[in-house]
Parts: sequence; C-alpha cells; structure tokens
Amino acid sequence: MIIKAFSDYLKEFKSDIPAVIILSRWMKDKLSKSPENNIERILHNEISLFINKTGGFLLVGNGESGRILIESLYNFALSYEQQNFTRWIHNKKASDFGN
Repeated sequence: MIIKAFSDYLKEFKSDIPAVIILSRWMKDKLSKSPENNIERILHNEISLFINKTGGFLLVGNGESGRILIESLYNFALSYEQQNFTRWIHNKKASDFGN
C-alpha cells in the first residue's frame, strides 16, 4: 500500500531525477504535514523526521517495523533506478560505447 503510493508519486517525475532523491522528498513532504489518509498515518506512526537548522533532515524508524519500512522503500527506489538503467542500456548498441 505504501510502496504503491510512492510508486504512483514516482511516475510523475522525469527519469533524470534519481528515485532515492524523489523518495526523500516524498517522505519529507508526507511527514512534515498532518496525516490526511491511512498511508500518511502509518508513515507518521512508523517514522520520525528530524530537521536541523540548515534544512538537512534525518528519517528514523520508530521501531523495527519503521526501520524495515524505510529499508523497503529505499530498496524499491534502487530497484526502480536499476530498471530504468536496464531499459536505457537495452536500447544501446556496442558501437555507442566506442572510443
């Protein structure tokens, strides 16, 4: 359910923006405001957002399930990147990489 919500959000962006960056923006956006639906409620219960004075932020799981959720979303973002790379490389020829 949460990965599906992130997946839908991810589809709105160009492929030149790394999926991990989009994930961090999505998480920060969802955790910075009051929860409006079940997905946001789960995120708020499982993950804490800490923002420092310079605008940097840290996402921390509130427990083991929160840590697993962050790890699962991160792995999904990496998988999405790998899939995009595979599509890109599939359309290339060996001569495209010549010196």
